[in-house]
Amino acid sequence: MQSDYHLDPVTGVWSQPGFQSIDYSDGEETEQRLQHIIDTASDISSLSPELRQHCADWPTTYHLSGLRANILRPFEITAEHDVLEIGAGCGALSRYLGECGASVLALEGSFRRARIARSRTRDLDNVTVVAEKLSAFETSQQFDVVTLIGVLEYAALDDDVDEPAKAMLRKAASMLKPDGVVILAIENQLGLKYFAGAPEDHIGLPMYGVEGRYKKTQPRTYGRQDLARLLSTAGLNATWFMAPFPDYKLPVSIVTEAGFCSDGFDAGAFARQSVRRDPQLPALLGFAPERVWPEIIRNKLGLDLANSFLIVGAHVPSALPSPQVLAWHYSADRAPQYCREAWFSSEAVNEVTVSYRRLCPESGSDHTDSALVRFDCPQNVRYTPGRLLSQEFIDLMGRDGWSTESAGGFVRRYAAVLETLCREEGNTRVITSITDRLPGKYLDVIPQNIILQDADTPVIIDNEWRLTPDVEFGHCVLRALLLLMASITRFGVPVNGRTYTRQAFVEAVFADSGFAITTSDITRYIALEADIQAQITGRLRDEFLDWLPDDFLMMRSTQSLVSEQLAELNRLHTVGEAQRAELNGFREVIDSQRTELQMIHKSRSWKVTAPLRQLFRVLRAGKSTSTEAQD
Repeated sequence: MQSDYHLDPVTGVWSQPGFQSIDYSDGEETEQRLQHIIDTASDISSLSPELRQHCADWPTTYHLSGLRANILRPFEITAEHDVLEIGAGCGALSRYLGECGASVLALEGSFRRARIARSRTRDLDNVTVVAEKLSAFETSQQFDVVTLIGVLEYAALDDDVDEPAKAMLRKAASMLKPDGVVILAIENQLGLKYFAGAPEDHIGLPMYGVEGRYKKTQPRTYGRQDLARLLSTAGLNATWFMAPFPDYKLPVSIVTEAGFCSDGFDAGAFARQSVRRDPQLPALLGFAPERVWPEIIRNKLGLDLANSFLIVGAHVPSALPSPQVLAWHYSADRAPQYCREAWFSSEAVNEVTVSYRRLCPESGSDHTDSALVRFDCPQNVRYTPGRLLSQEFIDLMGRDGWSTESAGGFVRRYAAVLETLCREEGNTRVITSITDRLPGKYLDVIPQNIILQDADTPVIIDNEWRLTPDVEFGHCVLRALLLLMASITRFGVPVNGRTYTRQAFVEAVFADSGFAITTSDITRYIALEADIQAQITGRLRDEFLDWLPDDFLMMRSTQSLVSEQLAELNRLHTVGEAQRAELNGFREVIDSQRTELQMIHKSRSWKVTAPLRQLFRVLRAGKSTSTEAQD
């Protein structure tokens, strides 16, 4: 760094005299709250269960969630790397990079955020936090990795040159070692969720980015081709594009370009299963993304319409990661001992291997006698191609005209699949009621973990949880229905036109499947599920007892809302026409009455004045006679 940077002994942040923060903040009250949370926390690690308990709204979730670090987990950053983090924010990624052992220089343009970032990394001597804008930062040091995670879109706030994004990328590229890489994450201007009606992340208005309404001084995002051109003009001619799902902020899956192009690999499963994992997704959308993603990916548009990009840029192709990796999937919203990474790689054509790694191996797994569930994390398994059983339910419920009878038919199909899987293990049981018991491993044999191969042959995948006792079939079904409901953004309109609460739907589906369930059964299963989730996540049991039974299934979209509004306008128009006709009728009656009144008036005038005229004539005649007599 330049020699004129000074360390503030109170905050631990380096800065130049007279440093002016950029005009960017989540709000003073919010950032003061974040400062207090981090300052007083005893566990400030990247997967801290303590910090996760404070994730109560979007700002706290964004800055404290362990999911943030997933965007950098695919890169094997070690103590051998020098890392420049541009835009450290409140230190979530600074913390992860420091835990990797790298020598980290974290640059942050807001002094208050820099102070929070230093508090988050206060026990890591390998992390240095500097309050500075990139445009004003000068150093002779070269870096193995330069990160721009959620930063490029704010380039106009950092520098007032004509092309701030290009200038930012050029400066980042200039600080790389010859074989170094820039890691960039940013929203896709043309992401599928924005076409569905999600508001632009920085401006907050739907279709703002899609329509290209950005002004020069505003944050802005880019499409894939624009980003490729920007990187190339910055001298980063070797690029590797990936798609984080649901987006780069809280990613659970990351799919590479090779993953989208592999015919034997279902990249769509990662896209559609993550849709409801996006806390910024509005409830009302123009279409159901989980039903659109398979069509998008089948037409080879998965990367172009991804909600976000994760890009590696380098001066030379040899610096890019291995093209054999197809995807990563992370389970990082759990207690640390259960957090896991899965990556999918292709060593040969049509041969995909799934490898697993525990993110916190030092935490150990809970195999005590008191553990309700056991965790299994194999090292390698073969990838199973086919279609997920869960997709049948999603397709069924997403169409208009569904019924609880058809949903009950899915439950019977699920029961038949479980019976088939049991027979393959030498167990010839037949499921006849919700209290029938299955081996504990069937707790995790939900439709999302069942692949149907040719001739509907079921195969269990990703079976990582085993209930210590046997599990009741009713618990398996309820668990499956809760997870399936949570994966659907919009149900179709049922054939009976009825709106269902979650509990009414569950009870009707059980009843129509032939497996009766009572309210007390549901309460019993929910209590057991709360115990299980408390162990897996490390969160309080009470958080899982309220399964929102009185919430209604979402059956509306922006299209249906527009249709409703048009119908209402048509109704009002019809009412207006009827009222207009009625008014015209009143007008005709009034005109008729007016005519009649005029006739009456004329008639009455004649009847009144005629006698008077006659009287005057008589009087005049009488006067004349009298005069003559006098004469």
